[in-house]
Amino acid sequence: MPLGFYCPPGSFSPVPCPRGTYGPTVGAESMESCLKCPPHHYCPRPGLSAFLSCEPVAQQPLSGQDTCICPAEGQIFQPSDGRCLCSIGYQPTSKGDLCSQQLYDVCRDGTSRTQHGDCFGRSQWSLHCSHEVCQSAGDYSGYDGELGLCICKELPSRAACGGLCKRKPAADLKLKSLSSGRLELVWSSENQVNSE
Repeated sequence: MPLGFYCPPGSFSPVPCPRGTYGPTVGAESMESCLKCPPHHYCPRPGLSAFLSCEPVAQQPLSGQDTCICPAEGQIFQPSDGRCLCSIGYQPTSKGDLCSQQLYDVCRDGTSRTQHGDCFGRSQWSLHCSHEVCQSAGDYSGYDGELGLCICKELPSRAACGGLCKRKPAADLKLKSLSSGRLELVWSSENQVNSE
């Protein structure tokens, strides 16, 4: 049995140690052989034989975690290489690893902002959506200037949900604007309303 896996008695296929754990033992037979990642380390995927360090920038005070925490506002941890990068809406500052909130000029003359911060007019939206977003130029049917999104036609033969879309969705999602200017994600599932 390879490191990072265990094989229960009577089983013919190895089972990977779950995220947040690692398997340092060859020939392990139970999940108890999978150890929790220690504090200041992380185990981002199943089947690891050793834990990874959060340092030099990120932190993780808890054991058994699959990610680390970046210390500065606007940063997000990138598990693939352990770096703290600026998240969407933030940009690097001149001080190196710090991020500041990205501010944009007001879009004028009938233009609207894309998700990436560019101000596009009608013809720019058409080129962007038909060549970079929609599957083909013929699939472009417009754009939503308030959300900064392209609207593409979905042909029945390429339906992404394979006929499942006609069923009632498992959860209804809504984006709610609060008086503080922040956004709140609200969803309902099985007669329960949740928010984050």
